[in-house]
Amino acid sequence: MKKILLLFVIVFVSLNLHAQKKYKWMINDNSINFYDVCKEAEKYFETHEKGKGSGWKGYQRWKNENESKYAPFGVRNNIDPLFVSKAYQKISKNETSSKSLYSNAWNDLGPYRIDSISGAYSTGLGRIICSYVHKLNPQIMYIGSRSGGFWKSTDGGTNWIGTTDTLFASGVGSITAKPNNPNYVLINVQNGGNTYSHGVYKSTDGGNTWAESNFNPTNLGKGGLGSNFRINMVRFHPRVANLVFVVANDGIYRSTDNLVTWTQIASVTSNITQIDFHPTDDNLIYIYRKSGVDRNKVLRSLDQGLSFTASNTIANNNNSTGYLSVSDDCSNCIYFASTNGVWKSIDNGVNFTFLSNPPQSCLGFAVNDLDTAKMIYGYLDVEVSTDGGGNFNRVTRWSLGNTNGSGSGHQVSFNTSTNYIHADLHPAISVNGVYYVGTDGFFCKSVDNGTTWQILSQGVGIRENYSLGVSQSNHFRSISGSQDNGTSIKYQNTWIEFYGADGMEGLIHPLNDDWMIGSLQYGGRRRTKDGGITQTGVSPTGQSGSSNGGWEAPITYNPNEQMQIFNFAKDIYVSDDFGTNWDYRGNPFSGTINEAAIAENNSDIIVVSRGSNIRKSTDGGVSFSSIVGNLPGLTIKDIAFDPNDDNTILVTYNRYNNDGNKVYITHNGGTSWTNITYNLGDMPIWCGVIDHLDASNIYLGVEIGVYTKPMNGTSWSLYNPELPNSNVRELEVVNGSNTLRAAIWGRGLWEYSLVDRNDHPAIVTTRITDQPTDILPKKGVPQFVTSTISYDNTITSVYVKWSANTLAFDNVISMSNTVDSTWVSDTSFPNQFVGTKMYFKVFAVGSNGDTTETYKFMYTVRFNSATVEVKEISLASNVEIFPNPTTNIFTINLKEQIADVNIEVVNTLGEKIIVKNVKNTNEVKMNLDRFAKGVYFLKVYLNGTESVHKIIKR
Repeated sequence: MKKILLLFVIVFVSLNLHAQKKYKWMINDNSINFYDVCKEAEKYFETHEKGKGSGWKGYQRWKNENESKYAPFGVRNNIDPLFVSKAYQKISKNETSSKSLYSNAWNDLGPYRIDSISGAYSTGLGRIICSYVHKLNPQIMYIGSRSGGFWKSTDGGTNWIGTTDTLFASGVGSITAKPNNPNYVLINVQNGGNTYSHGVYKSTDGGNTWAESNFNPTNLGKGGLGSNFRINMVRFHPRVANLVFVVANDGIYRSTDNLVTWTQIASVTSNITQIDFHPTDDNLIYIYRKSGVDRNKVLRSLDQGLSFTASNTIANNNNSTGYLSVSDDCSNCIYFASTNGVWKSIDNGVNFTFLSNPPQSCLGFAVNDLDTAKMIYGYLDVEVSTDGGGNFNRVTRWSLGNTNGSGSGHQVSFNTSTNYIHADLHPAISVNGVYYVGTDGFFCKSVDNGTTWQILSQGVGIRENYSLGVSQSNHFRSISGSQDNGTSIKYQNTWIEFYGADGMEGLIHPLNDDWMIGSLQYGGRRRTKDGGITQTGVSPTGQSGSSNGGWEAPITYNPNEQMQIFNFAKDIYVSDDFGTNWDYRGNPFSGTINEAAIAENNSDIIVVSRGSNIRKSTDGGVSFSSIVGNLPGLTIKDIAFDPNDDNTILVTYNRYNNDGNKVYITHNGGTSWTNITYNLGDMPIWCGVIDHLDASNIYLGVEIGVYTKPMNGTSWSLYNPELPNSNVRELEVVNGSNTLRAAIWGRGLWEYSLVDRNDHPAIVTTRITDQPTDILPKKGVPQFVTSTISYDNTITSVYVKWSANTLAFDNVISMSNTVDSTWVSDTSFPNQFVGTKMYFKVFAVGSNGDTTETYKFMYTVRFNSATVEVKEISLASNVEIFPNPTTNIFTINLKEQIADVNIEVVNTLGEKIIVKNVKNTNEVKMNLDRFAKGVYFLKVYLNGTESVHKIIKR
């Protein structure tokens, strides 16, 4: 019976691994239609859990990354592998006028360090997938980021420099150097999104400069975007001069002349993922083939890699992916590890004996190169053995909550010597008895056999950013979301790590830069009201309100009612109090909303998209109608309004295709569309934004770089000085500082001046006396405007334009320079009724006639209990209240029948607790039974007047 049960378990596990392997294999085979891969993956996850480590998140990332590239037909095998780099080179070659636009260069904002943490439970800088540490001088170390390139340190990780920003692909997937000459370096250059290889690049000066080797897509006839060619490892032989091996998903390549020439070993094909070398025998080489009949074996070469034979079967590995490790401590030993355990061979890889199965999956494994009694193994966390693999103990924790208490609602400094190294182990090596590992967040080392760890990669800027939110009132503040490393908030000189998971869309209240909302995957929302120190969840509840939005679910504020937030998931939910309460607004599609934008001047105009479908609302999101018109039937990647014209709307496409349909614009609200791709040709476009200037410019974030053109121009110019050649996922304009900010995949945040605006006055910060909150600014409290302005010449005037309840901006208040760069309005805004919406902009005029204006700021005048008595005396004859004091129910007598009356009850903090609208009545009953005893205020709005009365509940 036990044998039968064991056989059943083995068969079940085997079938389960085969099902998972099938969809993962399909993902990596471009001959298989995108939608067929999705069907297989969805089928698998119908019967499998979707938690951490299940593969569900990885599949969703892949789907989000690729659907818009291959929609609507899903065909992936007809693309020129180099079409992105060719498109970039073609545009760059034809550049004629762009140099005149450059007055400076893009500025790198980082982050390069983890400074402090508030609510982030899994913070990190970015994914490290390969490393090299020189055995003779371990101060020399190189690391490779999946999408952030090659980084080097010559002082043991104290300082780092990245050197591959100008290459046509942004990732580095493998690194090797000559054993006796660490200046001679080879790297595999790969796409940052899908890890397809662009071949091997070489450096002879320690990675400072790079040149394409002969092992490149042109000579190979494969590589780049569409050929599905991946290099898994590049390795120099540790003792045989000039002998190099390239391990790839179609076999193994062998070169005896530093990759000037090479041969592909015909006897070993399919996906080779590992290579290692006997510690003393130059002829003996080990490799591992991830697919095929050898998945449960190690392949051995006795002739320096000219031919290979298989070991005996590794029992009970059950086709799980394997990792190899050797040690100078036992020359005839080789170790094999997988998710199903650790095995050891003492006969040079002919036979393997099972040691143990640590309670982790396996993504990294290393035996100590000086002592085979010690080894590390892990995935989410690191497991350590000190008895030769017989037993393992977990020594790191992927969640910061288990290490330094982060996430408990307070800000803490980040400790680089800790047992937190982030989740998801990738490379693991041992050099001179020291362990080095890469994770989804850091590059780390342990000098005490894994007991404690030190983070080395502080100083490496490789964040994989999805999105970005900027502050319009504080140039220095941003909120951004990244893969693996959550949501982060940038201050002027530091960063706060705010929340974990995959960080997504974020926003900052235009006038109160301490009020922000960040997101995680599927539309979960987190809010802070103190600049990221504390936070709370504010996801909508109810029908389709939360956690079933898109992977990057849109969220935005109403530009004309800036406490009002629109949440776009399967339905649209709206909050009038910055996420505290939500109301259902509408449902434009039968499925998830992918992209959304609100018009700047008439915020009843909302445009949303799902795939190739695009719809427009003119009633604030209640109802929608199609504006597809003559748009191509492709998946829309971004939507942007012209801030000066609500009828001008931009849409972008990032499809991998040479159809020339990448950017469209309408000037009539979507009745008809014009293709403005022009000279961008094939380049996939991730995002677009239009600046606020009178002669407005359009900016595009693309697969490689940023492009711009005047609104009426017919040619795009590369706007890229010193910007890394990476995917630009989101662009935002900061009006007052004339700045364009970019969220880059693999290289963090960057900023640059708007076209021809570098020498204009920069209104860096703007505040009012009481920043807007739920209860501020209060009626009767004077509100002055304060701005800080940076300018190299002489400022001739600064002033505020304002209006009440309209966007006319037809009133002016002058501002005076008080100290240094600070300017304050000469008078406060005039006193207004409670509920008045105040709108204003700040203008700064320079001596060259160059004028800068801020974003449109607004606030609502809030209730002030200190002014109640005056109102009661002046307006008491309009309203009678009885009984007052009351126990619960009281009556409002309006003396005559009124067509339309708005009534509010507020507490002493000014918070609304009851809101009611009644029509055609002269009497209204109110009930305070749900509220505590005390003082309340009744606000009655009728016939254009406002009446406030004190109510006492006993």
